[in-house]
Amino acid sequence: MINLNFFGFAIYRTNLTASGPRPNPQGSYHYGLINISRTIVLESSTAQVNRKQRYALNSVSFIPADTPLKLADYFKIGGVFQVGSIPDTPSHKPMYLDTSVMGADFRAFVEIVFQNREDIVQSYHIDGYSFWVVG
Repeated sequence: MINLNFFGFAIYRTNLTASGPRPNPQGSYHYGLINISRTIVLESSTAQVNRKQRYALNSVSFIPADTPLKLADYFKIGGVFQVGSIPDTPSHKPMYLDTSVMGADFRAFVEIVFQNREDIVQSYHIDGYSFWVVG
């Protein structure tokens, strides 16, 4: 919020309660009592594919599509990606390339387990809503 004081100088104020914790209208969550509707185990791996070093989750190495995924989803452009093209658990199949997309149900509690058996540090990027890191 920006207010102008008497002298015309801008005063910046931050509303610290705008996105802060507040009572949950549905009741408080007791995290040990949440019913998890799906568990996804993502295991990292590395291999040579087409003479290039590649990294993968559940044997799928991501390749970007020519069309941005959010545009393809919004305009329902077929053939760009397929939801569910990456398995929920490690398949231990030979690595392959795909524009992998994993969907989830709206307002579902999904447990995602990252397994890194490689000797390098992995970084992950997740798009979604309300993630809690628990361990």
